[in-house]
Amino acid sequence: MARNTGRLLAVAGACVSLVLVGQCFVPGPQAVPAPDVVMFNPAIAASAALPVLTMLAEDAEAKYGDSRRWSAVLVPLTTLVIPAVAMGIFTIYVSSDDAFYQFRPGHPRGMREEKELYSNPLYAGRKNPMEGLVNKDDFEKGLDEAWERAKP
Repeated sequence: MARNTGRLLAVAGACVSLVLVGQCFVPGPQAVPAPDVVMFNPAIAASAALPVLTMLAEDAEAKYGDSRRWSAVLVPLTTLVIPAVAMGIFTIYVSSDDAFYQFRPGHPRGMREEKELYSNPLYAGRKNPMEGLVNKDDFEKGLDEAWERAKP
């Protein structure tokens, strides 16, 4: 009885799979009526000529010497240099409070150095946009005229 049940299940499974596989295929085309007038289509002619044109082109592949040359540069760069630089930068960042202070606005060391820089008479007033203008009134008059022309 167990053998008959196993065979019955196998036959039923085969029938179900055949029904499901039959739905996976696209049906064949129906009868297509012949066109009345045959017209020349340049797109079809160009697509027919493309395989011939591709035979004329050289294969787009790296030559043996090129890959050796690139491997000689990229393998050491990606496996030795870049990781070593990244680990060094991380170590400096973790071990020092003042590491990369130039990129952190409001860092005490950066503010101290900026204060020292602007205390020098050569750099005093560098943040003032009007510093160094010959005629400030003429500059302001030009700004007012430009604003009047550009007003909506």
